[in-house]
Amino acid sequence: SGASVGGGATTGAWSITSGGGTLSSIAQTAAPAAVTYTPDPNFSGTVVLTLTTAATGTCPAASDTRTIHVTAAKTATAGGPDTVCQSANPSAIALGGASVGGSATTGAWSITSGGGTLSSTAQTAAPAAVTYTPAPNFSGNVTLTLTTDANGTCPAVSATRTITVNPRPATSAISGPTAVCANQAGVTYTVAAHGGANYAWT
Repeated sequence: SGASVGGGATTGAWSITSGGGTLSSIAQTAAPAAVTYTPDPNFSGTVVLTLTTAATGTCPAASDTRTIHVTAAKTATAGGPDTVCQSANPSAIALGGASVGGSATTGAWSITSGGGTLSSTAQTAAPAAVTYTPAPNFSGNVTLTLTTDANGTCPAVSATRTITVNPRPATSAISGPTAVCANQAGVTYTVAAHGGANYAWT
């Protein structure tokens, strides 16, 4: 928008001077403001377009340039997944592998589901340095969300990280005789099994 020709010029044509991409038209047109420009996929940087009038009549063609700054899209990498064991005194889990990129400079963690606490929910340039601590005795799935800053021309983006807190293995009393004879064969001891756990006799 805002492009026009005047004076003795009645039409103008766009061209790409640098930066790549495509124009909806490169023909001379009386409505250069109606032409659109599309950057190449995933391109970021500076694009220079040139509008040149037709060289008809006694006056030479004239041209002017337009600069477009294409900002890199923001990216967020949450890392994970993680698996830990249920605890009455849970330890903090480092959220290693998390990062932001593109035009994003910071990211902030939030707890989407599963409870617990984060060491920080503020925007930070080092989201991998934040830790998460499950709630005491909690078991189940936790979902954390890393959201980039919303500064600049590009919108914020988010990524999620899943932490699975497995239940503590449970045991039950061993059933069987408390006294046996030396070298006695066929003595049986049993224990009730609990789902999600493996057992070994020692």
